[in-house]
Amino acid sequence: MRFRDDVPVLSDGRVILRAHRPEDINAITEQCQDEEMQRFTVVPVPYSRDDAVTFVTTRSDGWERGTELSFAIEAPEGAGPSRFAGSIALRLRAPGVAGMGFGGHPRARRQGVMTAALRLLTDWAFADRGVHRLEWACIAGNLASWRVAWRNGYQFERTTRSSQPQRGALVDSWTGSLLATDSREPKTRWLPFPVRRNDHVVLRPLQAGDEARYLEAVHDPETHYWLHDVPFARDSQSFHSRVLATSLAPSLGQALEWAVADPTTDEYLAGINLFGFNSLDHNSAEVGYRTHPAARGRGVMREAIRVVLDQAFRKESEGGYGLGRVSLGAGHGNVGSQAVARTSGFTETGRDRACYLMTDGSVIDRVRFDLLADEWRHHAGVNQPR
Repeated sequence: MRFRDDVPVLSDGRVILRAHRPEDINAITEQCQDEEMQRFTVVPVPYSRDDAVTFVTTRSDGWERGTELSFAIEAPEGAGPSRFAGSIALRLRAPGVAGMGFGGHPRARRQGVMTAALRLLTDWAFADRGVHRLEWACIAGNLASWRVAWRNGYQFERTTRSSQPQRGALVDSWTGSLLATDSREPKTRWLPFPVRRNDHVVLRPLQAGDEARYLEAVHDPETHYWLHDVPFARDSQSFHSRVLATSLAPSLGQALEWAVADPTTDEYLAGINLFGFNSLDHNSAEVGYRTHPAARGRGVMREAIRVVLDQAFRKESEGGYGLGRVSLGAGHGNVGSQAVARTSGFTETGRDRACYLMTDGSVIDRVRFDLLADEWRHHAGVNQPR
């Protein structure tokens, strides 16, 4: 084949997919020297201009073999002319099955360029290449890549441990798929996961630097006594996996986990979760929490739960979750947890009998609480801190 002449040009009127050209080399070098690109892909590190030359000059090989059909992405920058914006490839794996791979130049990110490029290539793969199943994969933690796939209707399938080679190591990967018969609408509700800050606490995502304090909190004797059966991370490896899992869960509409941090030092003080969005309870979720022993007695959790409830009951149009009810459970005898619930406006509604396993092997009751949206608005209006 005549490589550049025979590669189709795909366009939606703004974004163009075309064959790679020698004039793309400088921009490819810039893209692959970007920190985010190096973190989430297998490009060589350090990356040189010679690496970009090799990449461009070998693009014809995949087309000739019919195994990797790669395109340069071109898009305008603002009101300016079209420029190189990244690369995307269709990798044919078996009859009717192909994988997608893509990476964007930093200047083209967060502008919808890659979402449009994936849509173009997806349409072409289904209509012109006889593909029935498209597979997407990325290194775990690459939420930007997953958001592009999610917007195009790809369904998340799994996290696979130590499955992706990257510069001599094996790292976790995320995978998903789209069938030719699937709709192109997102398959889940991507829950907003804002950082919330006031004078008392910061609620932010769990991060690698929280490891020591997080593990201290979950191994604290009091926490272990009441919550030992909860599947917290208990060691460094499982903590790393939990950070990745908590970054993914909002995109699947499942749960949120905030680290509660000191607003001055950013030190981890506590953890708070909102989960069970997909339970049988109508328009509800459940809240759970635990505090580092050094932060107890300072009102940290009462302040944190107030912030989470404000987010939970806020309308979706205002960036909240629009819930009608939040529930809470605490072991019978867990006076501190129950006090947080009552102070926050929750009503005790009953108990689940003999369901709460303790460290000594005994089984106790779980006391149940809930809070309705109207009750929260009344409570917050009366007791809102000045």
